[in-house]
Amino acid sequence: MITLKAPKTYIREKNILDSAGPLIAEIGQNALIIGGNTALALTGKHLLPSLDDAGVHYHVHTFEGECTAAAIARYARLVRETGVDCVIGIGGGRVLDLAKAAAEDGGVPVISVPTIAATCAAWSALTIIYDEEGRYVAPRPLKASPLLVLADTVVLASAPARYLKAGIADTIVKWHEAAPNAAGRPDLSLSIGLSVSWLALDLLHEQAVEASREAGSGAITQAFTETVDAVIALAGLAGSVTQGKARAALAHSIHNSLTFLPAAHGSLHGEKVIFGLIVQFVLAGKSLPEIKELISFLCELSLPVTLEQLGIRGDISVLAAKVAEGVVIEPDAQKQLAFEVSVPLLKEAILTADRYGRESLAANALVS
Repeated sequence: MITLKAPKTYIREKNILDSAGPLIAEIGQNALIIGGNTALALTGKHLLPSLDDAGVHYHVHTFEGECTAAAIARYARLVRETGVDCVIGIGGGRVLDLAKAAAEDGGVPVISVPTIAATCAAWSALTIIYDEEGRYVAPRPLKASPLLVLADTVVLASAPARYLKAGIADTIVKWHEAAPNAAGRPDLSLSIGLSVSWLALDLLHEQAVEASREAGSGAITQAFTETVDAVIALAGLAGSVTQGKARAALAHSIHNSLTFLPAAHGSLHGEKVIFGLIVQFVLAGKSLPEIKELISFLCELSLPVTLEQLGIRGDISVLAAKVAEGVVIEPDAQKQLAFEVSVPLLKEAILTADRYGRESLAANALVS
């Protein structure tokens, strides 16, 4: 069975929040708005008047912290107690993931308003659950994607460049993670995911460097808007098609283990994931030129290529072993891979990836 979960409507448009009221009114007349302080301050002056004009009532609640099971339960209870008929999530991945799960548990549809393009959370039918310390717990598949996604490029273009770069990193990983699962003849869902993620990867190789340089300036250029679409829509769509088979996502599994190192908590999701991709390249036996080419591209985007850039310092041999021990891949998914994955091999791959990254940074410093 093939399952496709995607928003009914995705709108990436300049100043869309100024006219979002009628679109949201078609979904609900009484909304619970969940967002972070910064996100609400950025969007409120545009969205709230539009909701007022459309006759949509709303309750605004600020969310800070991690997307935990307890937080989801708390906001789902709020959905039921307030009697709202829709939820509007505003912010980054943690807020959007929380809003999606709380809306599902509360039995109402959700609208997502991303204020950063750092992941595909605005689109995906998935919530990632963490504990109070920011450590990965588990994925929670959702019944549906948000009904409506409103990506206002004015808001997104004003966000710090680091977030877009992290989104670029997360999107680069999509194809490279999926491809090793395609040994033999891939099923239709994987073929669709590979095609869409390849489109995103190709687009990012053309536009990502320029877009990352423009990010945070407020400039809304073709490179920026196409990159936003790659991060939110294409990456979201690539992960929307499933066929019930286990798949290995090695770079994300390495990310999940990295969340258990307190020193790495200052790094973003995409930053940890992209280092995981360098490790995957090493583990998969990619040629040194291929690995160096990836690292060079990441350096051009000012993305982390070493453990130290992720905040991890000290006895890296011990820390690499700890990360390797925490990587979990389902046995059925591991069978899909054409290369072996084990704790000793992972540890050595982490150390090798870090060494290649340090060498590349040193070479770039000499050139500059």
